[in-house]
Amino acid sequence: MNFENRDTQVFMYLIKTFVADKHNYMLNVNEFYKTDPTKTLLGYFDDEYIYIIPSVVIGMCDDYLTKLGKPRVNIQTVLNTLFRANLIKVGWVMRKDLRYRPEKRVGGKRRRYITFIRKEMRNREGTIDA
Repeated sequence: MNFENRDTQVFMYLIKTFVADKHNYMLNVNEFYKTDPTKTLLGYFDDEYIYIIPSVVIGMCDDYLTKLGKPRVNIQTVLNTLFRANLIKVGWVMRKDLRYRPEKRVGGKRRRYITFIRKEMRNREGTIDA
């Protein structure tokens, strides 16, 4: 999938790579308790959305790019691009501000996730799917 900026291209490529890696995993929201301490949990999924844990994935991206000597991605640019491409769900705050990481309750904990819309992801070539 092609985007107009380098940061989004790199971020999406790395997420796809991380999801495909056998050392990482995604859990169904209904099976949140099936954690594997030998692997890295990237997030959750259900029939409609893929919920990426931002601190984990952004940290992994930063580590990977730093090891290669490449500049880190600007996550605000990435989220803005993904929003304009209708790939992520966003929340609107009362002040009409855009919130790129809406809250979701998984296993009794409410957190903010980068929430990809599965239907939109399936319609586009070269994107992730849990």
